[in-house]
Amino acid sequence: MKIADLSIHQPSYWPWLGLLDKIAKTKDFILLDDVQVSKGTYQYRNQFYCNGKSKIVTIPTKIHLGDTFCDLQFLDGANIIDHLYILDQYYKHAPYSKEIIELIAPIYNQHFESPLSLLIATIQKSMELLGINTPMYLSSSYKEQGRKGDLVLALCIAHGANSYLAGSGSYEYMQDYLYKFRSAGITVLWHNFIHPIYPQIPNYKFISGLSCLDLLFFMGVQKAREIFWNNVNS
Repeated sequence: MKIADLSIHQPSYWPWLGLLDKIAKTKDFILLDDVQVSKGTYQYRNQFYCNGKSKIVTIPTKIHLGDTFCDLQFLDGANIIDHLYILDQYYKHAPYSKEIIELIAPIYNQHFESPLSLLIATIQKSMELLGINTPMYLSSSYKEQGRKGDLVLALCIAHGANSYLAGSGSYEYMQDYLYKFRSAGITVLWHNFIHPIYPQIPNYKFISGLSCLDLLFFMGVQKAREIFWNNVNS
């Protein structure tokens, strides 16, 4: 169900289902790879399930004030293969642990020049595992300037989009830009996402908002796709 021409978002490490839902609902997706990184956000880290609790796993990254995603570098001596071991330990009791570890292991067994290249690889792999075929473009290839709504509008115009699917988190600041979108003939639609519920570890309360890998570890690829697309189309 494609409801808009375009969605736009910053990178995320093994993104959560809400972002992937938004991507799946648009014809094209632009990844903001040349905007500033916000320290301490889920742009270069994410939450994963461990013994009934959420645990954050962070890409070992040097971050300086004003850095864009294109500027990011790994910490000296960083070894991302450690993340594969961490995820294996976190999800060792999940029904599809072995299957998913084998599927994501190639990500960690290759060399990445930068954190951005790793982020892009995890987004692409997440989309592949859930069967999302939305084409992804990099904002750096458009050479557009601006902040917040102005940048989004410029990218929509450069891409030739007639409609834009905005995240609910941008609702307040986007109010100041809606007249510009109307003047440009671009319809702004609002993303509505309700997190699907699925079995995790018995006797623990369900934890939502985790990386999409959580659904895959507990449900396996086939069932995860079914749950994801039923949710997208609901």
